[in-house]
Amino acid sequence: MPSLGPLMAILALVAGILILVKPRLLNYVVAIYLIVVGVLGLIGASGGFSVASVLALVAGILILVAPGILNFVVAIYLIVVGVMGLIGGGISVQAVVALVAGILILVMPRLLNYVVAIYLIVIGLMGLAAYF
Repeated sequence: MPSLGPLMAILALVAGILILVKPRLLNYVVAIYLIVVGVLGLIGASGGFSVASVLALVAGILILVAPGILNFVVAIYLIVVGVMGLIGGGISVQAVVALVAGILILVMPRLLNYVVAIYLIVIGLMGLAAYF
């Protein structure tokens, strides 16, 4: 089975750019991104189960069902992913970026669009850079 890494990186880039270009679509873009990442993560997970993938799937569905809690869902998702990344594999740039983005969203919710867009673009670029 081919690696899903480049596909996920391109998806993050497209989602981040779309949020910057069309900020009104934030809820839908984030929800769809998280659902797709969750599904792709479950499909590509060796062993069949990934906590991060399930978390992404649940977060995406929560955002679709209750868009009013977008800030909290995204912030908690990013913080948990960041902490899991730091615990699971030592200090990685992606984990630190996720943790900082999650905390920024909690502290300054009015910057949600920019923080999410920049996070997705940075993660997308870092994901693509790993394959070159």
